This record gives sequence, structure tokens and C-alpha cells, in this order.
Amino acid sequence: MNYWRIDPDSRNYCILADDRNDYGSQDFLEMEGARKIDQNKLRFRFDDERPLPISDFVPTFQAGILFAAPSVFERLNRFFSQGRHTFYTAKTDKHDLKIYVPLEERAGFDFLRSSYEKFEDGDIDQVFELKLKAKFSTDVDIFRLKDNFGVRFYIIVSDNFKKMYEAFGFTGLRFTET
Repeated sequence: MNYWRIDPDSRNYCILADDRNDYGSQDFLEMEGARKIDQNKLRFRFDDERPLPISDFVPTFQAGILFAAPSVFERLNRFFSQGRHTFYTAKTDKHDLKIYVPLEERAGFDFLRSSYEKFEDGDIDQVFELKLKAKFSTDVDIFRLKDNFGVRFYIIVSDNFKKMYEAFGFTGLRFTET
């Protein structure tokens, strides 16, 4: 099975910006030092300076989580009901969106074949090319990596997820083979 790193397609679609939301990705991903999420503070707005269409999966500045209309998650329910995860509701200036937070983590980052920059303390800052270890396999279709603090912000999906996404003709995500 092949696995894919997903990234928001912010080049072709409107971005959802924070609007009175002070929570960051670490809070959503329940990482060390995370704050408990208050649903009432999850306010976002679409960037009106870039007149681009709104995609099915909406690009944001939040790493490691997915924003989409509830109907998108319903159609892909078999993937979003697996493993550990949580959902929130995001209030926006246009319509409410669901926030999907994958909490499943797997070890499998290939430090030798991947291309990345590190902070002075050794944590990964930015990944340019993410590779999984040879013969990597898992029983879930959506997960994050737990090998290093910096790789925990990338969502990885299986071929199964990618094929279903494409079959439905969804928009808003870019897939890069790992």
C-alpha cells in the first residue's frame, strides 16, 4: 500500500483565516502544553482579499487538522470513524465547517531518505520531502507521525483514502507520495 502526505491547496482555493480564535495546532492535536478547546472561541473567516473558490476541504493556517463541510465528512465517514480522533465545529462568516483532528500516531518517518531542516535542538522544523520507512504499514487510513515533534503536524493518508477522495471529485487537498 502507498501512503500520501496531504497538504491544503491554498494556491487554488480560498483560505480560512483565524478570527478571534487563539488556539493553535498544538491545542487541537492535544500535544504537550495544549489548552482545552472552547467551541465558542472557534471563529474563522474566509480571506476576502483573494477572490478564489471555496473548496471541499478548506485550506487554513492550522497544521495537522482538516476543515470541511459536514457533508464531506459524511461521505468519507468510513475513514473518519477509524481510530482516535475528535471533531469540532468552526463558525465562519459564510457557513459552519467541521474540524477533524486525527489523533492516531504511528512511527514510520524515514530520517535517512527524507529531506528536512532541523532546529538547533534537533527537532524538525520543516519537511521538504517526507518518506516513510520501507515496508511501512498500518491498519488506519488517516494518521500523523510520532517520530519527532516536527513531523507530528503532517497528515498521512492511505491509497484507499486518496482513491475515494478522487472518486467523489473533492477539492482542497494536494497529495504527495511518501
